[in-house]
Amino acid sequence: MKKIHLVSRLLLALVSIALIACYYLPLWEIDLMAPQYPEGLTIYIWHNDIKGNIDIINGLNHYIGMKHIKVEMFPEFQYLKYIIAAFIAFGLFVSVMGTRLWLKIFCAVVLLGGIIALADFYRWGYDYGHNLDPKAPIQVPGMSYQPPIIGAKDLLNFRAISMPASGGWILVAVGLVAFSALFFEWFKNRKLQKALVLIIPGIMFFGSCGNSKPQFYFGKENCEYCKMTLMDNKFGVALESDKGRVFKFDDFMCMKSYVAAEKPTISKTFVVLFDKPGEVENGNDVVYGKLPHVVKSPMGSGVAFFTSTESFQKLFDNKGTTGKLQELLNE
Repeated sequence: MKKIHLVSRLLLALVSIALIACYYLPLWEIDLMAPQYPEGLTIYIWHNDIKGNIDIINGLNHYIGMKHIKVEMFPEFQYLKYIIAAFIAFGLFVSVMGTRLWLKIFCAVVLLGGIIALADFYRWGYDYGHNLDPKAPIQVPGMSYQPPIIGAKDLLNFRAISMPASGGWILVAVGLVAFSALFFEWFKNRKLQKALVLIIPGIMFFGSCGNSKPQFYFGKENCEYCKMTLMDNKFGVALESDKGRVFKFDDFMCMKSYVAAEKPTISKTFVVLFDKPGEVENGNDVVYGKLPHVVKSPMGSGVAFFTSTESFQKLFDNKGTTGKLQELLNE
């Protein structure tokens, strides 16, 4: 059997041993950001426990009918320690054997394990966010509260951010080392094209994580600046800070006033489309149309957002001005 490179074997052994840290570090975390909790609320998921601001979160969840988070709702905690031990032993076995066949089997097991883990997390999140108490004090028809698997998602006035914690990144490192070693072996044997067929979809998948757009719940949440309720589904703008917090506004005027006053570090901007009511797009991908006294925006800015300049001109008979959102912010 063909042997893999010594460096690859040593790296695989090193990250396999590093998995021991997963017994002492959290594997996953979910952060909840909201104006009333500027420090944020965090849930840490360990291999056998769940910690963080659990009592506060359970208190909030009571009002919307969600189950209380407790260790007993995670039967996986009973056997995760054995799965981690199995991965440690298997990784060391592959590094000692050092053959391409065993490396391929190990990569397949790691990939399958990752898929099963994410599917199990999705199953728990779906049940947690959808099976609500029908007698809850606060009920929003059609609303569910399923947290994202990876990335960020708006849940009413909370921004939920889900990602690996320190122990989880060690698990990711094991997969990266194993697949990098496999890629290196393919590359050495002039099989780069076959490797890219597997690598590129993975890069596209992980690159897409966290790119979710915020949702606007018209009639149920307030503008960050003027505190008026967002009512018109043809208007709305939002900015995302460098820390992942999302601030929503009912009119461009409110967003500009907020930026001037607070000077946040803006990571992304999002807008509600006038020509596609309720649909949210990245602020860099659309155009604004400005026509005061004709475009009846909530706070009188006369600014709305459109899929294209042609769409604005068609609706308003070639009147007004158009351009990019950043140009308005710089005025």
